Amino acid sequence: MTRDRAKLRNKTAAKVHESGVTLIELLVGLVVTSLLAMAVFTFFLDTSRGISQQNAQGDMWQKGRNALAIMRQAVESAGYGLPTFGQCSNGIVGTSNLTAIAGALTAITASVQSSGSTYDPTTTNGINTYSLNTVTGGGIFGGVPATTVISQRGANISVSDISNLFPGDITLIALNNQSCVIGQITNVAGKGTLNNACLVTGGGNATGKGTVVFNSANGRGSCFQANPNQLFSLANPTTGTAITNANFTNAQLYDLGSQNFLFTTFQIIETPAGSTPTLYMTQYTGSQSQSPDPQPLASGVVDIQIKYGLGNGSAIQNWISPENYVPSTTNAIVAVQIAMLVRGTQYLPKSLSPSSFNILGKIYTVPTSNGPGCLQGNCRHYEYHLFQTIVPVRNGIWGQRLEG
Repeated sequence: MTRDRAKLRNKTAAKVHESGVTLIELLVGLVVTSLLAMAVFTFFLDTSRGISQQNAQGDMWQKGRNALAIMRQAVESAGYGLPTFGQCSNGIVGTSNLTAIAGALTAITASVQSSGSTYDPTTTNGINTYSLNTVTGGGIFGGVPATTVISQRGANISVSDISNLFPGDITLIALNNQSCVIGQITNVAGKGTLNNACLVTGGGNATGKGTVVFNSANGRGSCFQANPNQLFSLANPTTGTAITNANFTNAQLYDLGSQNFLFTTFQIIETPAGSTPTLYMTQYTGSQSQSPDPQPLASGVVDIQIKYGLGNGSAIQNWISPENYVPSTTNAIVAVQIAMLVRGTQYLPKSLSPSSFNILGKIYTVPTSNGPGCLQGNCRHYEYHLFQTIVPVRNGIWGQRLEG
């Protein structure tokens, strides 16, 4: 009996030993499991990275398309309601001390952003970027002079009829030397002036001959978007000397209104400095009580290049940079080419962008150190896309240039 029990125990022990796992088998299993886990992890990591890149690209596309569509609309609307005057064959003499946008009544103006003000890519890659201004007019002037200037003294002019003139109206005066000046009326005799809320006070229904004032805003600068303090001391483009009273005698004055004007500015801003560059839009009307805040359109816009398409009629003869544009009756702006380089917001350490981009003939070098808004300063670890479009200028616009 005892012998049988011992045999049973030995058989049971042998079975237990036979069903066990050796150390080698255990190590092999762990290695295989680890390899499978690594493969699965790599797959999910690659998938996640691909999704991140797709999201970054999708985000860029969406922001870029939306921003470009808004800019296109502004260019297509530019010049609507603005007059074209043959009387200004010697050019628009200019405006000065604008409280909102320099050259406020030039329908389309592109200029290099001032160094160090809102965004200065020259510090990292040596390329200038542009801001874009557009103006849409009210179209209420009708192309007919509102009155005739009798004389000018200081900031005041005497006109033959003030019936259709009001404080805040923007006017174009076609001088008898075939040049023009632009100014925004401060007040009209018998019709009052604008208060700090840009509302007319002390107004009336004065008619007939009267005095119109183009003076300083007197603390109401935001009410006057095109109010030059030195309107009557500007240089005559023909002689180079100051405009005189004789130039105003019998000059035609065109009233362009105020509230129906829309001034739009697009510019890249870093807020604060060193953060991700963002495209902002600022819009003004002819008269408003407070300066508007810039509205962000798209983050990651690192460069904008612009060229004018010049031609006679609708055919484009050549493309030039805005700073090389010389207005003439035979070389009007018939189209605007816009190129916008947008950077994604997703940092992709395993991805590397091209080292540079050719943007309308100018080379943008992607900064690899001290890049604005880039993690560790290397901006090549982000997705980029270059958006380009050609926008036809649909409205007849002034061929003259505002100096101010």
